[in-house]
Amino acid sequence: MEWWLTGSLMFLAFIACLMVGIPVAFSLGMVSTVTVLLLFGTGGLEIIASTAYIVCTSFVMIAVPLFIFMGEIIMASGASGNAYRAVDAWFGRVRGGSAVSTVVTATIFGAVSGFSPAACAAVGSISIPEMFKRKYDKGLAIGAVGGGACLDILIPPSLLMIIYGQLAGVSVAGLFYGGIIPGLVGSSLFITYIMVRSILDPRVAPAGMPVNWKKRLGLTVQLLPLILLIILVMGTIWGGIATPTEAGGLGAFGAACLLVAYRRFNWTIVSRLLYNTVRLTGMLLIVLIGANAFTQMLAYVGFTLNFGKLVAGLEVSRWVIIAGMQMTIMFLGCFIDPGSILFILTPIYVPIIVSLGFDPLWFGILLMINCELATITPPVGLNLYVLKGIVGEKATFADIVRGVAPYWWLHLMLMVLVMLFPPLATWLPSLRPK
Repeated sequence: MEWWLTGSLMFLAFIACLMVGIPVAFSLGMVSTVTVLLLFGTGGLEIIASTAYIVCTSFVMIAVPLFIFMGEIIMASGASGNAYRAVDAWFGRVRGGSAVSTVVTATIFGAVSGFSPAACAAVGSISIPEMFKRKYDKGLAIGAVGGGACLDILIPPSLLMIIYGQLAGVSVAGLFYGGIIPGLVGSSLFITYIMVRSILDPRVAPAGMPVNWKKRLGLTVQLLPLILLIILVMGTIWGGIATPTEAGGLGAFGAACLLVAYRRFNWTIVSRLLYNTVRLTGMLLIVLIGANAFTQMLAYVGFTLNFGKLVAGLEVSRWVIIAGMQMTIMFLGCFIDPGSILFILTPIYVPIIVSLGFDPLWFGILLMINCELATITPPVGLNLYVLKGIVGEKATFADIVRGVAPYWWLHLMLMVLVMLFPPLATWLPSLRPK
């Protein structure tokens, strides 16, 4: 059977499984298993088993539960609430300041958590009720949380960066540092939008009450534990003292110390945090096993190699190909979660990118920005449902979508900036000690 026909049948079977409601992980696993049986018989099931073993024993993947655990601890410790109050003491008095504080807090939280919905829940549960109380426009308040929480994917440590690095053979540490400048640029774009809109339409964001310097400085001190934790994780990676996996262990230990310092430590909380960590890690590993098996079968039948040659040989600008890839990811982001998109497309796209002469690290940052967009794109955007859980009956799902809609365009603007100015993503990693 021709490579293009076999590959097309595999993708069609995968889409059919999704349409009848089978989860992504099991859809990938079922299609991969059937393909293995058809090609190799029952003896080929060893391929699935070996794939599962390799995925679960990868040293890089050990970082995943460590960073998930770190983020869970930070949420339970109440540090995110302290961070929001500290930032709001500086920005809250200006018009739109509480929404700006939300984005800044989400940016800070992104540096100690690798899971966007967690950031959305942690920051939104504190900031949205506060903004509603101050009579902020629903859309502006909700959008600031939804848009700001997306930065958790781009600002290290990011779980999706670890997965992309594993799949693409790119340095995870390099990806971590490659995401810092684009993440800060994205945060600045969001803040600028909020401030401009608040000035043009004062009704959407009232001015806050002034805070005296004594209270402001007292609240700012509460940011120090999070800042020290960020330095502990990213500083050790930058200095070559620890790998991302080892830094994840340090971060988890540091976060546990915060839990004790904030007097939130008890075995009930710890058992809940461990359960959440195991649940999320298990979910990611199952999807990764299925995706690895799926892409292995695509490679075996020659789809990956021949499709790459076909695309690379097209007589069009390589930027047209890049744009086509990004548009495909945006479309899939409407129906599939960002992790699954990475699992499926990275092994197919990266060889094409390399053959076209692009830096796979730079492309990885573009993918992260696109994955951010997927978290706030209906109907499957994960952050949209987290936001609905926070606001309850105070806002409809349509209100939430309208609130985050401006951030779709801001993400596209950020993506274009990184495309036009690749050093935004590659300059900082180039400075790291080798």
